[in-house]
Amino acid sequence: MDLIRRNPKRTQERLARLRSLIVKKEVKRRFPSDFDNDEYLEWTSISCANVRYDDSPLIKGIGHLTQLVDWCDDNCNGVYVIDRGEKVYFKEDNDAAMFTLVWK
Repeated sequence: MDLIRRNPKRTQERLARLRSLIVKKEVKRRFPSDFDNDEYLEWTSISCANVRYDDSPLIKGIGHLTQLVDWCDDNCNGVYVIDRGEKVYFKEDNDAAMFTLVWK
């Protein structure tokens, strides 16, 4: 036990420095329940009916919805809503166009 010396103050300082380095990822996905007046229904919508999913995902067992969410979080500039897995609503038209080019 004498070999491990712990300095609580130094540990707290290191943790604080590590936490300051973490860049929090902005979550762009919204849910229909987040809107009081269904304003997202006026955004550009794309059907998920003929979406081409990867046959061999990088992570085994990953679901199709997870693939869509991950792609949208990484590539969209604005917020989006996936409504019951049938349609994706994009606030920005450019995000909808990119989704169509990549997934359709």
